[in-house]
Amino acid sequence: MELVMSKGLGFNPSKTLNEIKINMAFFEWYKKCFKEKGIGYYDSFKNGSSQTDIEVVKFKTILTHYWEGEVDEAEKKPQKEGAPFRTGWLGAGTNFRRMIEPLDIAEYYNKGLKDYINQGRPKHYKQLEQWLKETEKPASNLSQLKKQNVASSLTEDSCFWAHVEEARISCKLLSSKESSTGEKELSKHNLIHEFENYVLSLMKNHEVSPEIFLPQSSFMLWWKEYEEIIRKGIMGASYYSPLTDLMKNRSYQNYATGDLEIP
Repeated sequence: MELVMSKGLGFNPSKTLNEIKINMAFFEWYKKCFKEKGIGYYDSFKNGSSQTDIEVVKFKTILTHYWEGEVDEAEKKPQKEGAPFRTGWLGAGTNFRRMIEPLDIAEYYNKGLKDYINQGRPKHYKQLEQWLKETEKPASNLSQLKKQNVASSLTEDSCFWAHVEEARISCKLLSSKESSTGEKELSKHNLIHEFENYVLSLMKNHEVSPEIFLPQSSFMLWWKEYEEIIRKGIMGASYYSPLTDLMKNRSYQNYATGDLEIP
């Protein structure tokens, strides 16, 4: 698929946004392609397992340049003037953030870095997310709609994979004989009180893509590591939680069809 190039990417004409939307179609294809291979586009890109990844970097750079410029321009405008701009463009910006930020997260952790959310997250993602929060309105039928469309949806939290990577780091610390008692206790807290509850909440609200359950995904690799930690009794004797229960029972297989009920 050929990338649509245009001049004046930073000037936000409607024509340019339409071209950017066309370029986003490449990532829809990329996502679908690796879903069918059982790995997901996040892990394919992270592993560098495809020749297509060279094209992905090029496409991602162009899209990132565009939205960095758009965010900068919007921030310069007074609130009244800027609000209609954000309302009209926020859907495309949100789709960009949810599709592309996972690729930035993959690059970040491939460098051996940690704490992407606090230490590495670019400003344009933060601002696009903040604008979405400011404009979102609660809807009584929203949960049911998400449930019906969950199979084809993007994960709403574009930082999801950063949470997964941090959970895998916690697993490594728990499994290592070189980790201090303090490191192990903090890792337990992060896994039980933060990550488990975070994932369960996303699933309950149908806010995470079922692609996280693909056999070769980083999330499923985390689960294999975590299951072994639990088996060894590192989390305590007879450790149980709602998330580990549905993972062990493979109830998550019903998530994509909307048939998984979480109390």
